[in-house]
Amino acid sequence: TQAPTVTATEGGTMTVFYPVYGEGEGFCANDPPTDHGLSSLNGIVTSATNAECCTKHFSWQKSGFCFSQMANPPTQAPTVAATEPGTLNEFYPIRNQGSGFCTNEPPS
Repeated sequence: TQAPTVTATEGGTMTVFYPVYGEGEGFCANDPPTDHGLSSLNGIVTSATNAECCTKHFSWQKSGFCFSQMANPPTQAPTVAATEPGTLNEFYPIRNQGSGFCTNEPPS
């Protein structure tokens, strides 16, 4: 496996993503660090994917801003189409007094 490079590729992007703080809510980028006022990525934790970077550095964002800056951002809308008769694609919690569990059965 080839190690990720931190130099710009032919298209001007890099093979790693890094966090950019201080510009609005913060996001992840793979363009040259000089575009964001950084001289290098030395000491900065990088990630192989944009989603991994957003999760690692901006999971606290309630707005989902980091993910919204991706070329193809993931959706936060729940999936309600059934995969098998009588089930959903997503699990959700059922909270009872003193106990709970997750299910993918449609709510009644």
